[in-house]
Amino acid sequence: MSSYKVLAAASEALRDILWDAFNADTVLGPIVGSKPAIVFSNPTETARDSSNRLSLWLYQVTENEFLKNQPVVRGSDHQSLQETPLALNLAFLVTPFGPSGSADHLLLGLTMQVLYDNAVIPLHEPEEDIAGELRVILSRLSLEESTLIWQALREPYRLSVCYQVRVTQITSRRSMQHARTVTVHNDLGIKPVGNGSGANGLPDRTP
Repeated sequence: MSSYKVLAAASEALRDILWDAFNADTVLGPIVGSKPAIVFSNPTETARDSSNRLSLWLYQVTENEFLKNQPVVRGSDHQSLQETPLALNLAFLVTPFGPSGSADHLLLGLTMQVLYDNAVIPLHEPEEDIAGELRVILSRLSLEESTLIWQALREPYRLSVCYQVRVTQITSRRSMQHARTVTVHNDLGIKPVGNGSGANGLPDRTP
């Protein structure tokens, strides 16, 4: 579980591992040039600066339905309950902006290789209250689904791929007071819990 800064941390983690790979590659290192050439802006904004080489655009954030009903977390004082964290899936559109079509192919090829080899990315930044791991999954979008994204941008379709990053969890700031049960009411009256009573509040008949 992490603070609200985990979305930014997830994007930075993707950029870090990609830049490490580009910088170590004798072909793509000179083409990319620097880590700031890997940007988080959408493709329309990215294309306005010719020095940009790769767009990692977070275009959709959805709640992870499988983790929505996690049990509440007991607080450190054992008297309060913490709301379950907000579990999110992050959808990224990855678009190369090389100086040529061949460069786009090289950029996208190495990007996909790196993300495949780093399908699980640990996040550990105690000073920012960020901990957990990311699972990077290539999304199987149809050509029609991909085209709809570009239509929303009002841009001609470009070579690109989509990835889903699971699961980032944002810790809830809301807690609930959990009062200790001291009595139980049943058909036989009120019985104190833990004072000769059984599990149902009835007298303990164990010899």
